This record gives sequence, structure tokens and C-alpha cells, in this order.
Amino acid sequence: MKKITLGFITFIALIAFSSSQASALYDLNYKTYLDIGMGYSMPAGGTWGEQYESALSVSMSAEKPIGENYALGIDLGYEEGHPYFNEKNCKPKILYIAPYFKEVKDFGAVDLYASIGLGLYHRWVAAYTASNGAKYAGSFSGKFGGNFGFGALYNLDNGLSINLQLKVHKIQKFVGVNGTMVNARNFVPSLMIKKGF
Repeated sequence: MKKITLGFITFIALIAFSSSQASALYDLNYKTYLDIGMGYSMPAGGTWGEQYESALSVSMSAEKPIGENYALGIDLGYEEGHPYFNEKNCKPKILYIAPYFKEVKDFGAVDLYASIGLGLYHRWVAAYTASNGAKYAGSFSGKFGGNFGFGALYNLDNGLSINLQLKVHKIQKFVGVNGTMVNARNFVPSLMIKKGF
């Protein structure tokens, strides 16, 4: 996990400082920006990180610029089931909605940004049959959580841009393990497409 995170940071830094071309920040001719993307959610740390596996992630967000360097937005995301190491048929999915604040800085060929958000994270486990034949009912539960992220955004034409981002999500008391509710923390690198409207 540390190698992946360090590699991601290094990659963004190399892109940022490899060119001195001008790069526009938020174009205020567009009132709203929409993002859509796909990533890979990797559990990290504690019981959650040790006992649950990675899963695909998709997200969509809408944000409103506040000047050229700042924006307020709302993020909607879904993570496909994270298989439990001891029972692969148990796959908690994550559905979340989280308002956020973002700051963007111009670094030449790309813009670098950082964001922070708080929201509601839903744990969804479909009904399943365990390997020993026991049947378990499905469950759906809302939990409080937060996230922070950073990324590199490359501007194309007509309000279109692509970006690489890394978000870290932390969810309070997400799953029960041996009678104790444990927190969940996921590292989610993603490829995003942004369009202004």
C-alpha cells in the first residue's frame, strides 16, 4: 500500500513539474462541473484492512466553482463488494454521498488539487449462503464518514479535462467483527473525466 501511494504521489509530481505551459483553473463561464470516473478501492489498516479485499469503485460528482481556485461539490460513489477473507460470499458494498470542499492550484501543464468531505456511507450486504450452508439475511446500514483526496487535472478544450486522483475514505463503526464494530479505511486511486456546463 505504501509503495502504491508513494508511486502515485511521485507520478503526479513528475507531471506537474515536467512542463511550464499555461494551465487554466476553473473557467467561470461554466456554472457547474460534473465528474465521472472509475477506481479501485483498497482496504487499509486495522481489522478491516486485514480481513477484507479490494473492490472496484465508481463515482460521480457535481461541483460549483467559487472563484478560479475553489469549489463546493457533492460526491456520489459506489464500491462493489469487498469479500471477507474467511467467507467470500460475504461482500459488504459501500454507497456514499458526501459534500466536499476543493482547492485547485496551477502547476504548469496540470492543475493540482486537494479536497476534503464529510457524509453518509451506507453498508449494504446482500443475502448470502455461507460455505457451511448457513443462510444470512441482507442488511443495509448508514454510517458517518469522511474523506480527503488529492489529484492532478489536465485541461483539454471546451471545459473538458481528465484527472488522476487518490481519495482516502474513513467510515466510523462500519462492520462487526467478533462482536465489535470496527472502522473502515479505503485508499481509492481513480481516473476521472470532468466537463463544465
